[in-house]
Amino acid sequence: MDEVKNGATFVNVDMVRNPRDGSPMLYIEDNGGGMTPERMRECMSLGFSTKSKSGNTIGQYGNGFKTSTMRLGADVIVFSRSPADVGRRATQSIGLLSFTFLRSTGHDDIVVPMVDYELKDGMICPLIRSTANDWVHNLQTIQQWSPYCTEHDLFTQFFGMTEKGTKVIIYNLWEDEHGRVELDFESDSHDIQVRNEDLDERKIAMAQRYTHSRHYLTYQHSLRSYASILYYRYPPGFRIILRGQDVRHHDLAEDLMYTQELSYKPQGFESSRDVKMVARVVMGFVKDAKEHVDVQGFSVYHKNRLIKPFWRVWNTAGSDGRGIVGVLEANFVEPAHDKQSFERTAVLSRLELRLLQMQKLYWANNCHLVGYVNKKLNRRNSRQAAAEADLNACGFQVEGNPFDKLDPLIEGARLNIPGFPVNMPVHMPRLDISSPPIDMGFHLVYRNRSTSKRGPPGLDLSYEIDRSGSGTPEVSTPKNFMWQGSGPDARESPEVGKSKEDLANGFDTLQMVMRGAADPVTLNGMLTSMNGQGQPFDNEITRELEENKHLRDRLRKLEQADEKSLHFEIDRNRKLEALLLDMEQQEAVDRRCLEQCTRERDNLQAAIAEERRLHEHDDEDMRKNLKVALLRARELEAENNRLRLLHN
Repeated sequence: MDEVKNGATFVNVDMVRNPRDGSPMLYIEDNGGGMTPERMRECMSLGFSTKSKSGNTIGQYGNGFKTSTMRLGADVIVFSRSPADVGRRATQSIGLLSFTFLRSTGHDDIVVPMVDYELKDGMICPLIRSTANDWVHNLQTIQQWSPYCTEHDLFTQFFGMTEKGTKVIIYNLWEDEHGRVELDFESDSHDIQVRNEDLDERKIAMAQRYTHSRHYLTYQHSLRSYASILYYRYPPGFRIILRGQDVRHHDLAEDLMYTQELSYKPQGFESSRDVKMVARVVMGFVKDAKEHVDVQGFSVYHKNRLIKPFWRVWNTAGSDGRGIVGVLEANFVEPAHDKQSFERTAVLSRLELRLLQMQKLYWANNCHLVGYVNKKLNRRNSRQAAAEADLNACGFQVEGNPFDKLDPLIEGARLNIPGFPVNMPVHMPRLDISSPPIDMGFHLVYRNRSTSKRGPPGLDLSYEIDRSGSGTPEVSTPKNFMWQGSGPDARESPEVGKSKEDLANGFDTLQMVMRGAADPVTLNGMLTSMNGQGQPFDNEITRELEENKHLRDRLRKLEQADEKSLHFEIDRNRKLEALLLDMEQQEAVDRRCLEQCTRERDNLQAAIAEERRLHEHDDEDMRKNLKVALLRARELEAENNRLRLLHN
């Protein structure tokens, strides 16, 4: 992708056969800027890197040529063509980096044979850098150890290339313990996969079933799947061709539902002043989350390239966080040299903590949307349900606010008197609600009740309400009264008839009180007179009020305990996060010190090795000089003896 600025419009990845033995070779080609002979030598020389931190490139060390090619195979041959520029002609170069060649010939040093050509007057001529013998020797080495045994075969690799571009062919691919090539070219004719016996077949089946989770399940073993999400954005007109078919770019955010868009800006660092140093986080549930597929993590891009796919920041033993996927581009964190992870710095640690908070908050608010139990809502509802259950066990009906005024819209009502936990079901055969409700200190709550199931024993009234007038509504005297017993056909005794008559007389008092203020003391006296004897009814009210007070105290204590526990956990969490951040910062400092010590050690070892080499070279020169001197001394001694004999 870095070659786009040099005019690259495609990269082609394929499998070709070795013309020598028919073994598979990995073929990679682009039409970027190509490499000059000097750049070619820098690229293929071990120990060389362009350690730059350009703002428009992916990594900080270079193109990763040696790291990637040597991981895939033992040998690699490179063909590159560079156009003419100011002060130089168009060139094409061939280079060979072969461990097979080095092992077979017993070389102790890394030898990279290369040959260069230049276009001169329409002819391709050898470009001699040192001597003609060296150029011929390099060409013969390439012909002997590469897949192409003649110069014509080497030239044919340039035929399909434009005036600029690079072609890389990796051969002698590494094999597994069973003698099979690690790369699988047979399973899919339009893909290159990793051959792995530990590959979970269940994931492959799930990828076919859950299409929106396919990339999470296949990116680790499928090059097509990984390449489709490798870049955050595709430049216009750019193509990735894998085994003859284009790789379709896929935006992971398209697989999400109930999405939220958040932003994160690092604070307390030099880069935090840059307005561009903001990570835009898109997160949501994957569209297969309702199937409870174990998919989660944040895909973090750096300068348009995927560095950490599906980074799992929330590790939990249960199902918390399952199905949540996020996508972001964080250009303020430093990638590792292999571009497969990030350097463990304080910036990365803070980003990880922030992403963890985002995921936990999103889960707490939305997990019920995909079929999971929302513990946050359940805790709030469980307290209310427990209180209502305790009150219902005492024979009461719990209302959210006894002073709410509800419009009588349905048949069946209950008279709820504020200040008293008395449940008085009533039957209303006809209602006239043309006039607006007026606050009289009490309210009528209407419920749908099944006619086949009778409620608990209580006062059953049948009456009519006329609200047609403009004044205070009149509550008429009930037409009949019925004390609910154990069954609807309970026999009426003379005492029951007398109770009905007393209740009818008492209801006149109740009607009078309702027109005024509903004072609890007045209502208590009224209800006592309606009860006749008064004492048992008053005792029942007192007992229920005490139980209500006890339940309220119990709820208040539970809420206080929960609040204290919550504050304690929050403080403990903050302390642990601060401690973790301090430890990670200290770890980063220690790592930098270790890296500095390692560099100093390497430099010292290199200096010692160089000094040893110089000493050995001096010793060798001195030995040679000593041998020459000894030979000369012997010659002189022999000459001296000869002259002495002649003189005698």
